[in-house]
Amino acid sequence: MSNLKSAAFKNYHTVGDAAPRRVEPTGILHFTIGVSDLEKSRAFYEDVLGCIYWRQNRDTVFMRAGGDYFVLSRTGYHQAPNKPQHTLIHHAFVVRAEDFDAAMAYLEANGVEILLYEDQNSGHFSFPGRHAYFHDPDGNCIEIIDLHSVGDADAPAEEDRQGRKPKSHLGAA
Repeated sequence: MSNLKSAAFKNYHTVGDAAPRRVEPTGILHFTIGVSDLEKSRAFYEDVLGCIYWRQNRDTVFMRAGGDYFVLSRTGYHQAPNKPQHTLIHHAFVVRAEDFDAAMAYLEANGVEILLYEDQNSGHFSFPGRHAYFHDPDGNCIEIIDLHSVGDADAPAEEDRQGRKPKSHLGAA
């Protein structure tokens, strides 16, 4: 029997006693995006974003983007995480640099409004590359990026940049 106290462990014996140690994740298996209509959302992520349908149940669609997974879940209480036209809370999908221009044309040809575009020249130092932000049918913000690299510890603080503030920071226009 385990010494764990949470009620979630009450009838399980698959977690044993161990000395407490900080969690050290080795990666991210998936993230969940709240949606109101599973079929409409599946079609958007499959047909517009090019993600791959994996499986589904009554309230959840499992999708794949490259070697990574995400889940579309119908909760019955979904609310868009941003104000209209805002992009701060978002899910970023990586595309090859040579596919970025065609991806932008495809998004617009499918009625997707690009809310914000920026590149490393406009101050995106954490993830250099070209970034485009837009909303899915439920108002979840999606970012498409042709990632050049990850991070530059010597770059100026991101608070100094001007590119995203008007559309993505609370209290801004």
